[in-house]
Amino acid sequence: MKKTTLFLYTVILASASLLAACGQAAAVNPGSPTDVPASSPNSNPSAPTVTPVGANNPSSSGATSDSKYVDACVLLTKEDVSMALGVPVDSATSTGLGGVCTYTTADKSIEFTIAGHTGGKKAFATQLERLGDSALVIPGLGDQALFNTNSNALFLLKGDAEYMFNASDLNFQPLAQSVIQDIDTKVAEQLLKNLH
Repeated sequence: MKKTTLFLYTVILASASLLAACGQAAAVNPGSPTDVPASSPNSNPSAPTVTPVGANNPSSSGATSDSKYVDACVLLTKEDVSMALGVPVDSATSTGLGGVCTYTTADKSIEFTIAGHTGGKKAFATQLERLGDSALVIPGLGDQALFNTNSNALFLLKGDAEYMFNASDLNFQPLAQSVIQDIDTKVAEQLLKNLH
């Protein structure tokens, strides 16, 4: 049930990101629905400027200087996750217009989701209130962080952007919440280093 809930949450976030990106792209250039709009210089100064890999961006790195959208696998590389965990990361797979990156090690899977480039403060506050006692607040991590003890996902707020991390065992062996929280926290700490 917990994995199903997390999966549904991830699918909803990825779908919302896709719809928002398509809607904004259509508003900027109705004749080219796959174009990502350029951000204004002051729209989100803390967000790196990277475009997700797509039809108008054939490079595998996804790096460009004209977009506010970020490919999660570029923002947090498999080398970053390997360094954070101290184990080799075999692959990093980007989905959802680059908003989700899944890293795999020999026995673990870590999912990193850019839950929202903007509006994160409001979403985080709503989630904290909704979760109540199921939210374990993690002091000193980003601007705010919580571990959802129902879904075993860590949510991180930095500026007005919200990020989600969730580790699981590739062999479907249950992991203790403390183990998942430790893995998620290490990866989140690496992301914060990249954001500075």
